[in-house]
Amino acid sequence: MVKRGLSRDRLVEIAHEYVSANGLDALTMRRLAVAAEVTPGALYKHLKDRRDLQRAMSDAVYATIELGDIDLDNPTVAQVITCCERMRTAMLGFRDGGRIVAGSYSPFAATLKLSGTLMRLLQGVVLPPFQAGDIQSALRSYTTGFVIEEQAYLELERAGEWEPLVATLTSNGPRANLTGDTISIMTGERDRRFTAGLHAILTGTVHADPTTSE
Repeated sequence: MVKRGLSRDRLVEIAHEYVSANGLDALTMRRLAVAAEVTPGALYKHLKDRRDLQRAMSDAVYATIELGDIDLDNPTVAQVITCCERMRTAMLGFRDGGRIVAGSYSPFAATLKLSGTLMRLLQGVVLPPFQAGDIQSALRSYTTGFVIEEQAYLELERAGEWEPLVATLTSNGPRANLTGDTISIMTGERDRRFTAGLHAILTGTVHADPTTSE
């Protein structure tokens, strides 16, 4: 069977819909073909393989990030933080969004636009001997990793597995740090804690914004 009007973008949409219903681990090219109501061979007119699909899905996540208000001519640390917060929001908008983005190394337009924006901002605020590329890598790894942990927690909570898991963990001994361990971070003020982590990375590696006390 061949479905008229099928495109790469539409297949990416269908893939995200499938993941939303079933999770990333369940997604295969064959299952995508079934969801798209086409033969498996028809997919390869638009997608090279499963890795190409995930890169395109990652780019679709980043395509939801608004960057039009970022002033690249006047880079600030605040704008760097805004970009990272929007990255997190974008990934959280898709089931398994953090895992989809992680390691995909997407070479497509939205991903390149985000990378270029962050790099331009960091080039204007990073202190020597640090390099803008190194700080960008640290920020993106931190953001993606935080979202992966966050979405794992949310999945466990939705499945009713979080509280029994915590009970098992705490029954095996006292928690070393009641305010800073993973349990506290995930169940507490995640927005504030995420941004605090960004500041921890940036402190001492970038110029302070003249209009803030950060």
